[in-house]
Amino acid sequence: MWKRYRPLRIISPIAFLFLWEGAVRFGEVNQLIIPAPVAVLRTMIDLTVNGRLPWAIAVSLNRVLQGFIYGSLLGVALGLLVGWFRTVEDAVDPLVAAIYPIPKSAIFPLFILWFGLGETSKIMTILIGVLFLVLINTVTGVKAIDPVLLKAARDLGANQRQIFAKVVIPGALPNIFTGLRLGAGMALILVFITEIEATKAGLGFLLWESYQLLLIKQVFSCTVAFGILGILCNWVLQWSERALCPWRRF
Repeated sequence: MWKRYRPLRIISPIAFLFLWEGAVRFGEVNQLIIPAPVAVLRTMIDLTVNGRLPWAIAVSLNRVLQGFIYGSLLGVALGLLVGWFRTVEDAVDPLVAAIYPIPKSAIFPLFILWFGLGETSKIMTILIGVLFLVLINTVTGVKAIDPVLLKAARDLGANQRQIFAKVVIPGALPNIFTGLRLGAGMALILVFITEIEATKAGLGFLLWESYQLLLIKQVFSCTVAFGILGILCNWVLQWSERALCPWRRF
């Protein structure tokens, strides 16, 4: 099914770019507000040649990867425990219900107060944002496992540890990857939020600086760069899911 519709994944964005270019060139769109894709591409090339865009991406990607990896590991581990052990669920669920709705951008000033203006406050903000998405989806995956599979494993003589390793974890993997994809998107959102304040480097900082200087082409270039990072993260996670969940139909 995925291979059948793969050409659409290429055709649809190309068609969108052609429509965008045509609307700017032949329509009544002000290029000072919405530049054409070709102009944005030229700006991205210029920013790449002078090194500003690659450096900004590298700085932001370092923060994203650290926050995403730490948050994912904690979210998966805690989610498996919460989903499998009722005692852990009773202890953790009220905390999740209380903390999860709080906007992570509202927590960032507290992290600055506690950890300073360095990398730790930014990474911790990303970590928290990723943690809850992965945790909730992991718990959902554990709860959704067919009881018949658990009963069959017990009837075949498997102990609790074997059931957890051979049934629970594989059964929860699809939901875990759903949480990871959501977490990757959240990490990119939060890295922008944390970089518009208290920093002098990163893709979010470059975007916000360009906006303040009314360099609209640079604003679009940084926005496109964020979009490309999001696509790459999604591809990597989809490939990982196919490799680790070969029984699923994609």
